[in-house]
Amino acid sequence: MNTGYQPFHQQAASPVGYYDISTLPGQLMSDPMFNMARQIGGQFAEQQKEKLSKYLSAFKLKYYFAVDNAYVGKKLAILTFPFFHKQWNVMHDDGGQPVPARFDVNAPDLYIPLMAFITYVLISGFVLGVQGRFTPEQLGIITTNALVYLLFENVILFVTRYIMNISEALTVWHTLAYSSYKFVGMNISLLASFVGGKTAYYSALIYMSLAVVFFLVSFFQDGGRKRKLYLIIYISFTQPLLMWLLTRGVATVDNSSMNLAQMALSGMGLGQTGIKSGHPLLPDDEIDYEALLKKFTHLI
Repeated sequence: MNTGYQPFHQQAASPVGYYDISTLPGQLMSDPMFNMARQIGGQFAEQQKEKLSKYLSAFKLKYYFAVDNAYVGKKLAILTFPFFHKQWNVMHDDGGQPVPARFDVNAPDLYIPLMAFITYVLISGFVLGVQGRFTPEQLGIITTNALVYLLFENVILFVTRYIMNISEALTVWHTLAYSSYKFVGMNISLLASFVGGKTAYYSALIYMSLAVVFFLVSFFQDGGRKRKLYLIIYISFTQPLLMWLLTRGVATVDNSSMNLAQMALSGMGLGQTGIKSGHPLLPDDEIDYEALLKKFTHLI
């Protein structure tokens, strides 16, 4: 019997705004804008990876300490008398990498700067002791000042290299090495002050300042880009100022009245003051040299 009733078949209606997510990857891969962005992003990442690799390779400190006695002697001679050195080019291996310092006297190193800095602290303490001004606090101030000046100088160099886009031309350790070679000249100036007073100090300081400037300018004379040349000029001509600032407080005290012989006699209690304040003296206030000789022999 036909009642006119027809069964109702419920069909699932698709919700409004429904998007089949399974088709999204394919559509993105076929989108030209997406492909272009992916290509540009990949190229940028590869470039940054290459730059980072070059930058990190500069931090292999082993290269900067690969020295031997022959290199140290020759490099100190060049730093002291750079005017007689003719060949300034750095040697490279078959792969285009600079060879270690023990194979090339022109290669930068950090061994000499480190030893020169330690020597600077020791000589400063010795000179202060001779002058009667030595205290642990004073030596600490000298050491701290040298480190702060060196750090500040290299921070300026690092920022300048970044702004001028010459970070690959001079690495961090290169600039640290070249900016620290001045400690060799500072040590020579302090020793000159100890031996000959102010005149010897300023003479040695002027000479070593000229030597450092000549060394740096000669080494970077084939620097290439003009911006790099400006940076080298800055490094070169700030060295004399820093050398003077870091040594003047130690070396500018007048030592003319304190020669080595008098220091030795004073250390044995035989200085001029010690002789005249007690004995050996003759009745006419003249020095009793026989008694003095006996006393000296007894001390030995």
